[in-house]
Amino acid sequence: MRQFDIIGAGMGTRETLTGEAAQALASAEMVFATERLAEICENAQICLFSELAERAIACGADRAALLVSGDVGFFSAAGKLREKLLAHGEVRLFCGLSSMQYLCAKIGISYENACIRSLHGRKGDLLGAVSYHEKTFALTGGDNNVQFVCRSLADAGLGGVQVYIGENLGSPGERVLKGTASELAEIPCADLAVMLVLNPNSVNPFEPVRDEMLTRAKVPMTKEEVRWVSVARLGVQPGDTVWDVGAGTGAVTFELARKAMDGAVFAVERNTEAIELIAQNRQKLGGFNVHIVQGHAPEVLADLPRPNCVFVGGSGGNMREIIETALVKNPKARIAVNAIALETLQETQRLFAEFGLQQVEITQLSAARGKSIGCYTMMTANNPVFILSGKGDKYGE
Repeated sequence: MRQFDIIGAGMGTRETLTGEAAQALASAEMVFATERLAEICENAQICLFSELAERAIACGADRAALLVSGDVGFFSAAGKLREKLLAHGEVRLFCGLSSMQYLCAKIGISYENACIRSLHGRKGDLLGAVSYHEKTFALTGGDNNVQFVCRSLADAGLGGVQVYIGENLGSPGERVLKGTASELAEIPCADLAVMLVLNPNSVNPFEPVRDEMLTRAKVPMTKEEVRWVSVARLGVQPGDTVWDVGAGTGAVTFELARKAMDGAVFAVERNTEAIELIAQNRQKLGGFNVHIVQGHAPEVLADLPRPNCVFVGGSGGNMREIIETALVKNPKARIAVNAIALETLQETQRLFAEFGLQQVEITQLSAARGKSIGCYTMMTANNPVFILSGKGDKYGE
């Protein structure tokens, strides 16, 4: 049976190969590698990465080796190569030194408990990861290069976090930089780079937002008992994109943001005073994956990304248009609405039926809190609120 060895080449140098990997490379009859990794082995056949598996299969050698950068289990394409090769023989994987291990050893910082992300050739950002983790390691590249990522952190209010950058690690042009996100956003960097972000003020995303944690002023605020149930009804997942329409102080917004810790929450609000409060609460609560959108719904919703979940705390009389816009963007969006007035309850019920929402639930929540008066505790009631929730069922298809 033919044997294919997929070898993690570490930083792309002989020195960063493991001993086991070096032995496998030496015993291979044919070696295939991209131009950058071919220097490790004098006899390596240079080809495009997309051609590695096909070239190894076609060569006919009993033992062929394929070089991949870093570690075969760390954001590597080794898995896809393995799938292509399995039908043609035995496939062995040899681990290598990852860029995370290399950089953290260089700067003397452990990567235990680090949040690990890859932005290399991918969409997304680090706003949630950095907001809710003390350490965040990221691979960068393409449009999401180090300079762009640092600029996005600074623009969101995280410009003061400490960042380590590892550029061209293992090569003669290796450079390790340290500075704040704001400082490093001004320094051009090679595309082949990784970063470690330290945020000592990161927030525990599993801690619920309490009323006393929020700056409120005179803007109405959804009480904690109501928002906890409302957010739970939406079933927000870590990577979700969420709209909070009529965000007010941001009380629900930041509860949503902690649930969507790897996603994004768009707080839509037309009131200028409320917009300022959301900005203050974002800084206070550390939810930098919240994007503040000032304007009237549904007009401003057209430019927002496709939502997985939508919470409507205030519609401004445009409930139909808000729900329709959300369902056109995502026919399977999960929607929750808070209604204080009976008229809003009736309108929302009718619209949920009209748009064919499924798994509809309606709850009236009345909460009372204990208040000490002398040696007694008196229960003080909050206004009852109706919570309506449902899921789109391919609206418009």
